[in-house]
Amino acid sequence: MYTIKPDLCVMCDACRPVCPRNAVSAHATEKTYVVDADLCNSCANMGAVRCVPQCPTDAIVAK
Repeated sequence: MYTIKPDLCVMCDACRPVCPRNAVSAHATEKTYVVDADLCNSCANMGAVRCVPQCPTDAIVAK
């Protein structure tokens, strides 16, 4: 499971389109993206997590 640090997220949209489970979305009221814990499975069976390498500010971290 991963989470996005709101203080580091610049909403560049690099992570959202690469998520195979559509677990990344814009927060309803804050200027940040969030990871839906019910959808994120840490890219199980994909060999590597897709969102983390895309983040230019290292805002996505393992929870």
